Amino acid sequence: MSKASSNLVFLAVGAAIGAAVGYIAAYDKRNELLQDIVDYAYKIKDSVQGIAEERKEELKEVVEEVVEGVTEKMNAKQ
Repeated sequence: MSKASSNLVFLAVGAAIGAAVGYIAAYDKRNELLQDIVDYAYKIKDSVQGIAEERKEELKEVVEEVVEGVTEKMNAKQ
């Protein structure tokens, strides 16, 4: 094999190895990024659920106060 063709073979092998390493590194980063997105989505979900529970309790208290007020007014008219 001549020097030029030997260099081309080594260049091709090096490029293939570099592409494989790049693909594996990108794949690992992609999985890491996807996991970060999933974790963040769960944090948002938990936060929204907590806020919804708080608002639900507040709304329940307001409804109870309104029902008591209406009941008192209806009893007062009788």
